[in-house]
Amino acid sequence: METQNYTEEELCNIWNKCKEELKKTVSSLHYETYISSLKLIEIRGETAHFTVPFDFCINLLETKYYNDIKNVLIEATKQYLTVAFHLEGEYVPAGAAAAPSESAKNTSENVPYKSNLNPKYTFDSFIIGNSNRMAYAAAVAISDSPGTAYNPLFIYGQSGLGKTHLMHAIGNQIVKNDPSKKVLYVTSEIFTNEFIEAIANKKNNEFRNKYRKIDVLLIDDIQFISKMERTQEEFFYTFSSLYEDKKQIVISCDSPLNKIEILEDRLRTRFGWGLIVDIQVPDFETKVAILNRKASENSIDVDNEILDYIAYYTSDNIRELEGVINHLSMSLMQGKEITLNLAKEALKHYQKSDMHEIDSSVIIDSVSRYFNLSVDDILSKKRTKELVFPRQISMFLCRNLTNMSYPDIGKAFNGRDHTTVMYACEQISKQVEINPELKHIMDELKKNIIV
Repeated sequence: METQNYTEEELCNIWNKCKEELKKTVSSLHYETYISSLKLIEIRGETAHFTVPFDFCINLLETKYYNDIKNVLIEATKQYLTVAFHLEGEYVPAGAAAAPSESAKNTSENVPYKSNLNPKYTFDSFIIGNSNRMAYAAAVAISDSPGTAYNPLFIYGQSGLGKTHLMHAIGNQIVKNDPSKKVLYVTSEIFTNEFIEAIANKKNNEFRNKYRKIDVLLIDDIQFISKMERTQEEFFYTFSSLYEDKKQIVISCDSPLNKIEILEDRLRTRFGWGLIVDIQVPDFETKVAILNRKASENSIDVDNEILDYIAYYTSDNIRELEGVINHLSMSLMQGKEITLNLAKEALKHYQKSDMHEIDSSVIIDSVSRYFNLSVDDILSKKRTKELVFPRQISMFLCRNLTNMSYPDIGKAFNGRDHTTVMYACEQISKQVEINPELKHIMDELKKNIIV
């Protein structure tokens, strides 16, 4: 039987049909992780050659999905085929054009290009937590192999969770890896305004060249175009042009793809061609890590207890965390000491309305439950070692997590003298610095009290 030679477009069409069939039998997670990133680059003889973005994918594909992929290919091509998987860049199709020589590269016009990238947003400055781990991994993958790993990458999540940071980090890393890459970051609002201006000034070609003659398009807040038919149509053709040229597209949105109102079905479908990831609200530990990083960037030293307090009393918006740290930094420049009271002052504009106030009763209750004691035991006059240690911890936490003075804390502990409270706080403070086990206990308690 004579071997059929397939064009690149034909191979793409064959594989798209196969993927539709595979969607019916492969779990959505495995489909997005392993199948969607496969590229059918050649059918030579009786072998279909695929490229994969990551080495670890090959073993799973060969052991779990080899027969599934082979069978849908045979059905689509009406010929017997085996399947081979190759890491990207390690297989060259027959007759593939050689890479251009350096002299040929130098003849191309070197036009300066404004990327709109913010250099401070990098992967190094991005705090990774359970809420954003998958989005971060996908972003790193496409920055290493733009246009091949996950294209497009659709990132969604509510405002202020780090989508914009991640998009800039992708662009900055791609340019760092290859300075010749043309990367453009814009919001969909800017895209819309420039499109309207291009129509008004009859500069459609200039507009299209700007958005289509690039290597990477990072477009933020795509929901802005949801009710704009002309803009959606123009973006559809921009998207198609970049995608067909294997240029990387990254899109962010404040809601899931299926929740965007009045979005053309053809755009909705194409946005889901690559990989869809979400960024969720950060957990308490991630918020504290972000605050630590922001404090370090502002060269200010903030006690852990104050950072814990801020993390609890702010919303899930990362920009608010930055705002509180900026307030503390400005106060420090004015000669003020960074204390819990100062943090409370900074929190006035950010504080969540549905938070319970932390007071001595909350702390004493949490400590007593942690040590399997009663509240009466903690407040009693007994001075056994089993009671003194939890009592001192309770006093220390009251001092650090509330606005209570030493005398106020003494009154809350059945009228103890303020010097007793001061001594307890000093002892626990010293021990925390040198005793890892005690530090772990304190971290657990603060988590229980605050969260």
